[in-house]
Amino acid sequence: MNVLVVYGSETGTTKRKVKAIEKAWGSRAGKKFGSVTVKSGDEAAADFASIKDTYDAIVIGVSSFGDGDPPEGYQLFLAELYKPSKTEGEEVVRKPLEGMQHAVLGFGSTVYETYQNCPRLTDKLLEDVGSRRMLQRLEIDEMAAGGEQKEIDAWEGKLFDLLNKGSPADAKKAPSNKWDEGEFANDSGKCDVDDRDELVLQLQGSSGGGSTMPLIAVLVVVVAVAVGYLYQTGALNKPTRGGLGMGDGPSGVQQGREAEGVASRGGDGTGGVDVARKETYSELEQPHR
Repeated sequence: MNVLVVYGSETGTTKRKVKAIEKAWGSRAGKKFGSVTVKSGDEAAADFASIKDTYDAIVIGVSSFGDGDPPEGYQLFLAELYKPSKTEGEEVVRKPLEGMQHAVLGFGSTVYETYQNCPRLTDKLLEDVGSRRMLQRLEIDEMAAGGEQKEIDAWEGKLFDLLNKGSPADAKKAPSNKWDEGEFANDSGKCDVDDRDELVLQLQGSSGGGSTMPLIAVLVVVVAVAVGYLYQTGALNKPTRGGLGMGDGPSGVQQGREAEGVASRGGDGTGGVDVARKETYSELEQPHR
């Protein structure tokens, strides 16, 4: 059983927790399973197509950022989990992680409405793309009165035993539990989650799937030719009433910063910015994760 450990961490705390688990496993007596490889979400996304051919299990350590969005360095991995699959124009079931098993460790704060949104969404989507949940997700609440490390130690100890005793064939078993079950379930007994499909579609377009870049390249060439022509004809040097908008008025469009006072919600303790990285903060901030 080879294991891939993937993390999403805005300021490094979640990454350190994940690396500590890797180190503990490496030195623990009685370890029988194979290699343990640690990658950021974006690094894992680059090798997404070959994950199930290289690893048998995937362990995720992730927090939320802003309004329940993926943290820096994890967006592309979430986008891969969301990515649709089509063959000859007909939508088909996409199971790129079929035959794998997974477990999710989430960090957040119950102060925020979108608590644990990204970890929960990750857990759900991993199952959607074919992976079997081998251990119930652990949700760490930083507002709890200490003891979080004991929770993590107990969880990773159970996971260690499952990896030690398990085999790739276990991926065909029923999942350990449903993704929406957990300690912090709502009144209906289920954990809440907000989809991030609009964000993911945007990320997919910016990571090479769309036609935006060729269009921008064409526009750059057209503008360059036009400016060269105007310069040669002297149009840029002639003061005109109202002008060409070049040189005799305010240059460009001033990009003002938003001031909406958006608070960070559900995050791994990141200060309040949303997925567009709004640089505004509420008076109530939680420590970064």
